[in-house]
Amino acid sequence: MKRMTGWLAIFWLGLALAACEPEEKIDEGSGEFEAWLQQQGMSSLGGGEATELLSDVTLYGRYGGAEGRWVEYYSKGGVSVFQPDADQNPKRRLVYIGTWWAEPDRTCFSYPERKLDCYRVYSGKAGIYFIRIEGGADRPPGSLAVMADAIRAGNTENYPFVAN
Repeated sequence: MKRMTGWLAIFWLGLALAACEPEEKIDEGSGEFEAWLQQQGMSSLGGGEATELLSDVTLYGRYGGAEGRWVEYYSKGGVSVFQPDADQNPKRRLVYIGTWWAEPDRTCFSYPERKLDCYRVYSGKAGIYFIRIEGGADRPPGSLAVMADAIRAGNTENYPFVAN
């Protein structure tokens, strides 16, 4: 009887441990990442939702599949300021001034020094995800472009050339 009780305990412990397995997260660089976000209950923000979420805020984030951090401010009036390397000395930081706007199915950014970029935007507990609509050779549509893991109200970096 003791032997049977021991085997039953091991059996139930095995079942309990199997149920505790962490949920598998798909590779952010995969074209399936957007589908994974949707499986987690997230949906792409529409134009009004994206405008409300992003107006007059500074996002702090990381690049998908790469090292490094970035900062971007979005004014209510559609001006955006992008700092691609957040670790730079503030006195020497490189920033790009551009515009941003939200459409029904995408949010777009235009900087004179860069090409026009549009993304589907998802907001979740961990942050804000910008998902590629168009892909390249190593960056398929549906993959993560960047993720903002902190959002702060206002122009927290005090970019002096931004007017709302």
